[in-house]
Amino acid sequence: MWKLMRSLGMRSAVASIIGGSLIGLAIPVRAAVLDDIFIRPGVDEADYNACARDLVRGRVTAAVAADACAKAIRPRDLGICVQRITRNNISGDDALSVCRQVRRPVEAANCVTEIARRAPSTATVNVLDGCRRSLLPERFSRCVVDLSRELKLATDQSIANCIDATDRSRDLVPTVLPGSTTTPPVTTPPAGSVTPAPPVSPGQTTPTPPTTTPGSPRPGTVTPQRF
Repeated sequence: MWKLMRSLGMRSAVASIIGGSLIGLAIPVRAAVLDDIFIRPGVDEADYNACARDLVRGRVTAAVAADACAKAIRPRDLGICVQRITRNNISGDDALSVCRQVRRPVEAANCVTEIARRAPSTATVNVLDGCRRSLLPERFSRCVVDLSRELKLATDQSIANCIDATDRSRDLVPTVLPGSTTTPPVTTPPAGSVTPAPPVSPGQTTPTPPTTTPGSPRPGTVTPQRF
């Protein structure tokens, strides 16, 4: 009986430790990440109702919201993007301008939120432009935040550095430019050897090239005109 009680007590203690660890790990998780976990898998991407509602809540006019949601490939993502960006005291029109020009609207919103939270003194226009231009917005925001913190750089300078890094091509194989030609290697016959002349069939004579005066065009050529 004592062994059984001690075994049950041990299991209960282990379960409590595991549960407390999971709760501790879940506390620092951002609300945006939780939204992605619970919304993304089960939500219809073509949810025009949610898109229109989120845009109107972001102070976007009804006419503009109708046009944006109707043209969006993933209306739900567009609405989430606008809603998250407007939480950072950014106008709905500015948020919509960013969300409509990116391939990953939700990541773009997370990018704006992360930089605005870590560097609130940064010019809003620079944050929006950087997250809009980046192909990987969340990676871009992490680059900006980490460089600013570790190197004590101004956030605007970090934005410029991280954008330059994402725009640069990497691991490209050298290619031959169009119009370039390769000259075949010239082989020199060994000393003392005689190069045989090509055979001439009976009755065949070697044609003599026509004589041309210097500067005159060859027959059959067209002289380009310069204007």
